[in-house]
Amino acid sequence: MNLLRIIFLILIGVCITSAETGDNAGYAGSFLRMGLGARSLAMGNSGVADSENGFAAYYNPAGLSFLKNRHLSTTYYFLSLDRQLHYVGLAFPLKPTAGISVAWMHAGVTDIQGRTSTGIPDEVYDTGENVVYLSFSNAFHRRISVGLNFKILSHSMLDLTGSGLGFDIGVLIKPFDRIAIGILLKDIGASYTWNTQDLFGDQGGNYTDTFPQILKIGLAYRHNSIFAFIGDVELSDKQDYRVHFGGEYLVSDILFLRMGMDNVNPTFGAGLAYGFIKNIQTQIDYSAMIGLVGEGSTHVFSWEFKF
Repeated sequence: MNLLRIIFLILIGVCITSAETGDNAGYAGSFLRMGLGARSLAMGNSGVADSENGFAAYYNPAGLSFLKNRHLSTTYYFLSLDRQLHYVGLAFPLKPTAGISVAWMHAGVTDIQGRTSTGIPDEVYDTGENVVYLSFSNAFHRRISVGLNFKILSHSMLDLTGSGLGFDIGVLIKPFDRIAIGILLKDIGASYTWNTQDLFGDQGGNYTDTFPQILKIGLAYRHNSIFAFIGDVELSDKQDYRVHFGGEYLVSDILFLRMGMDNVNPTFGAGLAYGFIKNIQTQIDYSAMIGLVGEGSTHVFSWEFKF
């Protein structure tokens, strides 16, 4: 009976994935929508209902309330076209019912060859975006938790720096022992505010780039520690509609095998969990994603310590 339910959930995900989608990539803050953590990325960049880990600040801060250990988490993307994306975060429980997290995420592009109006090579430029997450969560019931992210945002480009603030609100509900439901309202009020007067003089002024506001709803099913299926549906105020889902299977209590769909793109990955040193457990995860034409595939590694 449980297997039939799992198959039913997967079929729903496949059907939904076939729906027509838009594109949020052309708006500010796109690096915050690329996904985080090789485990979740290998399962289609899903995780709103499965965020009881060191990446809770990204997928759903409400998961911090259910942490049993402190988590030190890192992620590094191997990207083409001189792009970079990396993350480091620390999350830990506050007994009896709360949890907090502090994290930093950076994305950028290096070695951008500038050219004059006549096409002659000019200076070489870099651009970068940063976000600092300050997260708090509290469980008001053993099956219901609410979390909040406060995000400090900055973007440097040429001689300009844009800055801003944003918020996420998440809810995690566990109606049954094996099933969890997650809801996340992402990038509330998030934007970059630029002052271009230093670059354009009197013709410059203040300009604001707003982020898409995104609603995510997720479902997670876990069969003991052997098998898990998670899926998310997201909708933004830019009329972009996306689906993420995937599963993982534990082999010999140490090796995780994973696969999923990130909207219409297949994802794959694996993880290795083992004892690191006394009282410290660690997990190394890898994911591979097929990129757009001309972009190449993306490889992501995460390393998480539990202590």
